[in-house]
Amino acid sequence: MPATIITQFSIPGTLVRSAPFGSGLINDTYLCEFEGSGAHHKYILQRINSSVFAHPEQVMHNVETVTTHIVKRLRSEGVVDPQAITPVIISTRSGQSFLRDDSGEYWRAFHFIENGTVFDTVGSRQHAYEIGRGVGRFQLLVADLPPDSLHDTLPGFHFTPNYLFEYDIALKDDVLNRAAMIIGEKEFVYQRRSLAPMLTDLVTSKDLPLRIVHNDPKVNNIMIHRETGKALCMLDLDTVKAGIVHFDFGDCVRSAANPAGENADDLGSVVFDLELFEAIAEGYLSEAGAFLTHNELRMLPLSVQVITFELGVRFLADYLRGDTYFKIRFPAHNLHRARVQFKLLESIEAAEERMTSFIKHLSPSRW
Repeated sequence: MPATIITQFSIPGTLVRSAPFGSGLINDTYLCEFEGSGAHHKYILQRINSSVFAHPEQVMHNVETVTTHIVKRLRSEGVVDPQAITPVIISTRSGQSFLRDDSGEYWRAFHFIENGTVFDTVGSRQHAYEIGRGVGRFQLLVADLPPDSLHDTLPGFHFTPNYLFEYDIALKDDVLNRAAMIIGEKEFVYQRRSLAPMLTDLVTSKDLPLRIVHNDPKVNNIMIHRETGKALCMLDLDTVKAGIVHFDFGDCVRSAANPAGENADDLGSVVFDLELFEAIAEGYLSEAGAFLTHNELRMLPLSVQVITFELGVRFLADYLRGDTYFKIRFPAHNLHRARVQFKLLESIEAAEERMTSFIKHLSPSRW
């Protein structure tokens, strides 16, 4: 199938090889290699998961809009070959950004970035700096792109009060009689309910501006140059839409500054690494500091708490519902995941003053 599909895109030469590629859990990805005119080139072919994305055509509108804009920005900065450092869509032979096959599946193709690689975890302070810089660089490149130019392909995503409401319903219904297992967690959530609307209220009041954001800034979505170790770009743009910069910054820090990971076996090993936070923040603000407002800067430390609380509540609600959303490896996996996030949140809360001081130190004239 991939061999039949890829030849319907505008790629010169002859297909010599195609094989599954990467470890992504959502879309099916293939690496396709072509030869022609004495050259060998690689391309990425993906089948969009229409079970996750109900409107693949809207996803592709967003991806095409963002990638086209970034290419223009890079060329205006003097980059001669943008496709070597950022995702660039390859059109079908009929000039479309995606192909819909006879069975209704959606496919798209990208140029392969030869000098790029990705990592699942942060390997050093310098790597953390580049992870932050990669997120900030992406936001800077799309800062002049109108938020309403993109479809809302993930309605309600990162609207924390909704996740808290869903948790309340799951706790009330208690369909599997699991509420008795979360006495401590229930009290933890109760004491921090005020966190849920802190960012969304500022959006409603327009104290925080809507911008284009990535929405999935995990470590392996920031591509790193193989030789220089510098951030090249952000990958997996399916989640890109209008939002606030804090969704990206907070989630990036939450995931990257917890060396123990979301599935840490030992809760005692879960701790917020302040050195990694500072590296991420420094890298992020080296790019995003050019356009962020005072209010946006001021809320960066809080965003890490809100996003961590949000994910913990989502894990806890799913545990109460019977693990209907997140895949699990053992019966109480989602409960354990919630406990990891809540332990991390306690560590983040203890570091709040130092986080705030560091952000202020980095941007004294904008604070």
